[in-house]
Amino acid sequence: MKRYIYKLFVVLLTTSMLFSCSEEEGTEPGNDPNPAVTIFKYEPGESYNVDNDIVLRFAFNNKTTAAYFLAEKSIDKEAYINTSGESAYLDYVVENGEALNVDGESDLDTTLVGLYGEYTITVVAVGENSKFSSETTFTGLDWSDVVSGTYTFFNADEIGIASSSTMLQICTTNEKLYRFKDVFGEGYHLKINLLELTGEDSGGAYTFFRVPNTKTPLSYGDYGSIYVRDIGYWQGNDSFVTSSGYESGMYSDYNCFIMVQYYVGAGSLGYGYDEFTVD
Repeated sequence: MKRYIYKLFVVLLTTSMLFSCSEEEGTEPGNDPNPAVTIFKYEPGESYNVDNDIVLRFAFNNKTTAAYFLAEKSIDKEAYINTSGESAYLDYVVENGEALNVDGESDLDTTLVGLYGEYTITVVAVGENSKFSSETTFTGLDWSDVVSGTYTFFNADEIGIASSSTMLQICTTNEKLYRFKDVFGEGYHLKINLLELTGEDSGGAYTFFRVPNTKTPLSYGDYGSIYVRDIGYWQGNDSFVTSSGYESGMYSDYNCFIMVQYYVGAGSLGYGYDEFTVD
């Protein structure tokens, strides 16, 4: 019995050694016999517009000898595939996409700007006898004017600005997302996200909304940039803006009261009600 067990152990060990020395597709870095690519997405730097610009990193394996990428409206890609098929689309990317300077294992970064609507970014990695594709999507925000008005800041002395003429806009792809355009200066907007929650006061019925953390171009002495956010984000507790009396609201005529905190890295510059009054 011991002799049979020993022979079985030798067979299993030999088999294991044989498999460990062979190329295992997709399991060991550098050992995949086919080309491959992985896509990573990052927000661009401050000089870019995060609503419509994006940084992409393409990570290729060592079997990649050439690569191409194409960014186009998702609806256009779907139409091509419905007509010609997935395989033909890879050839389409190779023929019409941008060639990447890649030869073997490497990471390449590229920045795409000015994307409005939903885009699909497709990358094709080409090897000796095969192709491999990977894709990701990005929806660039576009905006439509709703109503013009005046935005009034509650703490003008601290932030250095009393009021601003602005346009309230709605996102064309998200009916709950609004922004006060250029309210802190050109290119510096304040976004608000409407909630499925309503209230009523002496001004009438209103819809609750959130104010995410936003960097402004303003500064406070030697303390650097001024930021703004609602009280819920400040306290790390959503209930502050839904049931604790620190809510922000939009009336049916688009007038708004905005309960926010302004702050710098060293601390708070106070909190109170900003106001948006429709012209």
